[in-house]
Amino acid sequence: MEGDAGKCSKVDGESTSVLINDGPTVEELKKNIEAKFLFRSPLFPSCCIFKVPEVIRRQKEQAYEPDIVSIGPFHHGNKKFQQFEDVKRWYLQCLLSSSKDVSLESLIKVIMELAKSARDCYIADQLDGDLDQKHFVEMMILDGCFLLELFRKTLFCELQNKNDPVFNMSCMQTYLYHDLLLLENQLPWSVLECLYNLTANSPRQGGTSLTSLVLNFFIQFDADKLMLNPSFEPPYKIFHILDLIRAVIVSGFKEPSLVEEQQKKKGPNLLQRIPNATSLSEAGVRFEKSQNKEEGKGECIMNIEFKNGVFTIPPLGIDERTEPLFRNLIAFEQCHHRRSHKITSYAVLMDNLIDSREDIDFLCDKGILVNWLNPDDAAQFFNKLYNDTTVDYYYSYLSDEVNNYYKSKWHKFMETLRRDYFSTPWTIVSFIAAFILLVLTLVQTLYTIRWP
Repeated sequence: MEGDAGKCSKVDGESTSVLINDGPTVEELKKNIEAKFLFRSPLFPSCCIFKVPEVIRRQKEQAYEPDIVSIGPFHHGNKKFQQFEDVKRWYLQCLLSSSKDVSLESLIKVIMELAKSARDCYIADQLDGDLDQKHFVEMMILDGCFLLELFRKTLFCELQNKNDPVFNMSCMQTYLYHDLLLLENQLPWSVLECLYNLTANSPRQGGTSLTSLVLNFFIQFDADKLMLNPSFEPPYKIFHILDLIRAVIVSGFKEPSLVEEQQKKKGPNLLQRIPNATSLSEAGVRFEKSQNKEEGKGECIMNIEFKNGVFTIPPLGIDERTEPLFRNLIAFEQCHHRRSHKITSYAVLMDNLIDSREDIDFLCDKGILVNWLNPDDAAQFFNKLYNDTTVDYYYSYLSDEVNNYYKSKWHKFMETLRRDYFSTPWTIVSFIAAFILLVLTLVQTLYTIRWP
């Protein structure tokens, strides 16, 4: 009967099978949905390597994409990187031929034992469905041994071959610096550590720790020395190379004290902007570069302080590699629940201080920034660094202190007085002369009034 489709029929007050426009019954749909249930989260507790969320990636896609080499499963098999696979295979053969105690069979055995836990470091749905255990183990061995051999050759120049494309092409190490610090291009630290320990007796080891071996590769220029300490040893479990770099950068960060935290909790913890560096300077705020407390060891770039109208900021080097590094560090903090938003907070604060090339030039003059980019490009880098992210802000108390100082009319008046009348010796002399003339005129006037 027309018009009856989709109606329920009842027997003794109970509904029987329901036809939806002559389609499947409720029972059929129920079974179909239940068959697709997941009885565990797709995100394993050990997951630490992610594909960058699209909402973050769209800000600057090339900052998250490898240039020449694929490490791990996310970009595995891409034809763009096939040429470098030959370099990996050669490096593996170099490692095996240099040590009598290490065999390919031993490498395969230990990585097979780690395969399950290593695979759990990635979100299953983001892996290539064709990447079975055999290919996964082969990839872990090839990529892991390539990284170790690369780091050893960087530290021990005598191991470099005259025909090695990595060290005979001047641009190659810069490209690798970029690629090996991408969130999507990481290997589990446990895999690297296992392969490293297995080759510990190799002449190529040199008694250097894995951490020092890795950090040595990423300290290539002066900008790196301002952020990274080659003798750093992580105080907690490291997930991968990018996580190690983050651990070094935030190491030594003086987090807000308990008193400051309690003061912040009096009101909502809102993200309050502060004026840019040039505006603060015009309001009487002084900027100083913090001094390294230990010879040869850079100050943690996050230890930014504001006391008695003085901003003290550790120096930061900026070059073409800095933006991809910070973007991937921020993406990692956004994805991993056990890594707090420290780098993101730093990016927010620096964005507040830098609005234009004038701010870049001002901070460079103070020695706070060492800039190898065009000033306009450097300003844009900070202005767009953390777009479409969330942040648990670590500098809320500092921002409140800065804003309170900036709003004081007295501080602005004193800065105007200093800038207009005490900026040079001649203006000081002129001010004193004018003041004396004013006093003498006032005395003469009083004298004339009192004794006509």
